[in-house]
Amino acid sequence: MLTHHVSSRIGDPARAKRRFARALPAAGFLLLLVALFADPLMKRRNFIGRDLLGYHLPVEHAIHDAYSRGRLPVWFSDVSGGRPLLSNPNVGAFYPLRPVLSLLPFPVAMRIYPVLHLAIGAIGVMLLLESLGVSAAGCFIGAVTYSLSGVAITEIIFTNIQPSMSLLPWFLWGLRRGRANTAGRILILSLLFALAYVIGDVFGGVLIVICCSLWLAFEVDGAEQKRSLAALGVAAVLGMLLALPQIVATALWIPFTNRGVLGMKLGEVFLYSISPFRLLELFVPFPFGTTWDMSGTGVFGMPVFHYKQVGFFASLYPGALAVIALVALLKSRAPGARFGRILFFVTLALGVPGSLWPAAWNNVASPLPLRYPEKFAVGVVLALAVLAGIAFDAFRRGARPARWTLVVAAALTAVAALAALFPVSASALATALVGADPAFQPAARAHLAPAFAEGGLMWMGTLVALDLVRRRGTIPLLAAVLLLTAVPIAANRRIALTDRQEAIFDPPPFDRWVARRDPAGIYRVLGESPFANLSKIELAQLTTDPNGIEIGRRGWDQYAHGLYGRGTVFNLDFDGGDLSRLESLRRTAVLAARYKDSADFFGGLALRWGIRYRDQEALSGYRPVGGDSLQFWDEHERAYPAMRLARAWLETPGGTAALNSLNQMGPGEVLIETGRAGRGRARPGAI
Repeated sequence: MLTHHVSSRIGDPARAKRRFARALPAAGFLLLLVALFADPLMKRRNFIGRDLLGYHLPVEHAIHDAYSRGRLPVWFSDVSGGRPLLSNPNVGAFYPLRPVLSLLPFPVAMRIYPVLHLAIGAIGVMLLLESLGVSAAGCFIGAVTYSLSGVAITEIIFTNIQPSMSLLPWFLWGLRRGRANTAGRILILSLLFALAYVIGDVFGGVLIVICCSLWLAFEVDGAEQKRSLAALGVAAVLGMLLALPQIVATALWIPFTNRGVLGMKLGEVFLYSISPFRLLELFVPFPFGTTWDMSGTGVFGMPVFHYKQVGFFASLYPGALAVIALVALLKSRAPGARFGRILFFVTLALGVPGSLWPAAWNNVASPLPLRYPEKFAVGVVLALAVLAGIAFDAFRRGARPARWTLVVAAALTAVAALAALFPVSASALATALVGADPAFQPAARAHLAPAFAEGGLMWMGTLVALDLVRRRGTIPLLAAVLLLTAVPIAANRRIALTDRQEAIFDPPPFDRWVARRDPAGIYRVLGESPFANLSKIELAQLTTDPNGIEIGRRGWDQYAHGLYGRGTVFNLDFDGGDLSRLESLRRTAVLAARYKDSADFFGGLALRWGIRYRDQEALSGYRPVGGDSLQFWDEHERAYPAMRLARAWLETPGGTAALNSLNQMGPGEVLIETGRAGRGRARPGAI
C-alpha cells in the first residue's frame, strides 16, 4: 500500500515517458511552423496574395474591429453601400477564434491566424493517426503531408474556409475517441459540429459528411457502427442547437441575396474544378507555370485552370511520399488504409467532372448555388496524409518501395533533360497538349525543364529517405523524417507570399487625400475604371504586381479600401452575398455610365469621389481635381451625403417598377418601395 501511495504521488515514469513521446511530434511541428513562418511571425510582414487584400482582410478587419469595441459584427458599412456580416455564413463571424484574436492588433492577429490553423489541422491528423496505432514519426509525416501540402498552404489566403480544413481530421478522431464513453464522444463531436456550423463553409460541411460516412462504412464494424452513427447524429443536432443564432440569421438573410434570388450558372459553379491534367501536380509541384505569382506572366497552362492564371489552389502537391503510399497501400488492410484509398478516389470523382463540363452548358442554371468543386481537393490531401503516415511505418518495418518508383524518377529526369535540350519542341508540345495558345510557348520554355527537374529531385530525395527509414538507429530515422519534411516545404513555401505590414495596411495616397476632404466619411468613392474604356496602364500594372497589392490599393472594384474606412457601392460581389436589389442597381450603373446625363444617378448614391487611370475618360458629373503619375482623382459636381434627410422621394409598388422609375428621379431624390405609386416632398432639414 505504501509503495502504491508513493508511486501515485511521484507519478509513473513509464506513463510520463509515453506522454512525452505522444507530445513530441506536435511540439516538433509547432517549432517547425515557427521556423518556417518566422518572416511573418517575427517581423512586421503579413501574408498577401490573390483575394486576401481584395476581400478577406477587409472582411476580417470589420469583424475584428467590432469585437475589439465590444460589439457584434452585424454590418459592414464600407462595401456595397453596406452589407450584412453576421448573417453571412461565408464570413463566420461567430467563429470563436475571431473574438479571441480581436484582443491583438489586427495585423498581428492576421499573422497568427493562418499559422495557428495549420497547426490545428496538423495536430488533428496526428491524433487520428496515433489512434490508428501509427508511430510518432509516422504521425509527424502525416501532419506534414496534410498541413504543408499545396492545398493547405494556399488556404492561408482563404481565411473563411481555412478553419474547416483544420477541423476535418478532428471529426474522424472524435469518432474513434471514447468508443467506450458515448457521452464524452457526443460532447466532443457536438462542439466540433457547432464550430463547423459557425464557420459556414458548405464544402467543408460536405467533406465532413463524406469523411464520417466513409469512416463508419469501412473502418467500423457491427454494433459499434450503429453506436457511432447514433452518436454522430445526436452530436449533429446538439451542434446545430449551439450554433442556432448563426443558422437562423443565415436562413433569414439568404432569400434576399443575389445568390438566393438569381441562383448561379453552371459556368460559375464549375469554374474552379480539378482538371485531369492537374493530377500531374501530385508528382511535379508546378508543371504548368508559376501559379504562385499573381502577375500570371509565367503561366502557360491557362486552359488547365479554365483560363484563369491559377486554380483555386496554387498547387495540389503533397510531397512524393503521398503518391508512393497510395500505390503501396492499395491492398493493405491496416486500420485507416481502406478509408484513405476510398476517400482519395471519391473526392477526386467529385472534384474532376466539373472541368469536363461542355462549355455550351455554362449558361444553364445550376440546381445548387454552390461554387468550385476544386475544394474537394482538401479531401484528397487528407486521404494522402492518412496513407502517408501508415505507409511510413510499413517502410520502417522493412517494406521496400516498388520498382515503379525508380521508373517515375527516371521519367521525370528524362522529361527535364529533353525540355532543356529541345526547349522549342518541348514548349510547343506542352502548350498543344493542354490546349494553350502558341503565344504561351515562351513561358513554357522558361519553366518546363526547371519544374520537372525539381519534381525529379524531390522524388529521388523521397526514395533516399525511404531507404534511410529501413535502417536501424535514431540518426537514420531523423534524417529520413527531415528529408521527407523538406520535400513539401521546398515546393510549397513559395505559395505563402508576404509583404511589409505598411505596404498592406497603411492607407494609399488617394485614401488619405479623400480623408482630408471628407473626415466624417459622409461620402463614398466610385471606382470609375470598370465603367470606363479599357486601360492599357492598368493591364501593364497587372503584369508587374506579383503580390496583387497595387491593383487592390489603386482599384475600387474590390473591398480593399474597407481597411482604410473608405466606403464604396459598386464593388465586386465576391461571394454572391450582396442583396439582390443592389445587384440590380449595379447592373443599372453599367448602363448609366454610358450616358452623358447620368451625373444625378451617381451623385444621388453619395459617390462624390472618383478615381480612374489616366488613359480613361471621366464619367458624367466628374472632373479631375488631383492625381498621381498613373491615375486621376475626380470630384462629382453635385453629390449628396450618404446619410441625409430626404427632401423628395418617389414611391413604387415593387422592385420592377422601381427599376423602371430610376430615369424619372430628380437630383437628390430617393426611391422607396412602399407598395404604391406616388411622390412626396418634405421641408429642408439637417442631420
